[in-house]
Amino acid sequence: MTQVHGERRLRFDGPLERSLVHRHAADEVFVTDHVALGDGRFAVAARLPSAHRYFNDDPSPSASIDPMLLLECSRQAGTLVAHRHLGVPTDTAFLIAEWSITLDGEPPVLRPGHGTGELTMVIEAKDLKQRGESLLGATLVSELYFAGRRIATSTVITGYPSRAGYESFRTRRRSSAAPFSDAMPPRLVGTPADGRQVGRALEENIVLSTVRRTGGRTVADLDVPVAHPVFYDHPLDHVPATALLEAARQAALSAVAPEMEDAGKATGPWRVGALSARFGRFVELDSPTEVSACVKQGGSSRSVAVLFEQDGAIACDCVVTVLAPSAAPAPAATASGSR
Repeated sequence: MTQVHGERRLRFDGPLERSLVHRHAADEVFVTDHVALGDGRFAVAARLPSAHRYFNDDPSPSASIDPMLLLECSRQAGTLVAHRHLGVPTDTAFLIAEWSITLDGEPPVLRPGHGTGELTMVIEAKDLKQRGESLLGATLVSELYFAGRRIATSTVITGYPSRAGYESFRTRRRSSAAPFSDAMPPRLVGTPADGRQVGRALEENIVLSTVRRTGGRTVADLDVPVAHPVFYDHPLDHVPATALLEAARQAALSAVAPEMEDAGKATGPWRVGALSARFGRFVELDSPTEVSACVKQGGSSRSVAVLFEQDGAIACDCVVTVLAPSAAPAPAATASGSR
């Protein structure tokens, strides 16, 4: 099917080239078309998967579109725009300094065989940082539309170092070469978080282990399986931003789980309404990472602060807004956290 944007029809009938969105597996590519709208704005089409072992893994039978899927679609769209419209070479490394998403109310439900799964994103490229003809960084603001209405807004602040520059920076920061994910043990030794409390049905998608409650905080170990087909679609030398945002989501849901149970309510109906993160440093693969979540606000929604601490320093910090089914959408969360 097609959708008109200006004088150009967007197509949804097949994925684009994998390298344009930094994916190795063809079935992990969701974007299907793109067009420049003028004034630094671009439209990108994507087809949402109705069956996926990660993005559709929710214990609730009436689960709506996963905000992590919307984040991945906006990441792919932003990467595509950088390569096809902003002149960023395909061998450039992408670094994320800040990333956020805010949902506009309850996202629609996408079931196998129901609906078209067509997502349209309108992206505005702002605050372009140039050195000569090279683009060093940008802020990309994406509005996501499904079935004729806007369902979310995502903002990402990115840097585009050369591959050589990236490798040099990584070595200086570590004083040694960073190991790659395909050379690491599959998982840590620990008990995976309860899937019912973190919103995942399959253990392979649970990225927290050894959850404990202490001093008013929920604390866990970060445990992202290095063979995960989404987080590690190809070998990486750090924990990717997408995995950290999933861990923040799980930590926030786990943090509100006890009070939901005390109130006689299941945790399943609660959902993420907004998520924002700032990434201060790389999360290394060869050092343990502690994830802590603290509920900051009550009422019909919960604002949960999530910190990632590694080697005595905060590597990433997030704010996750968790909403009850009847709660009104919250404004975009702000956080003090880079991939």
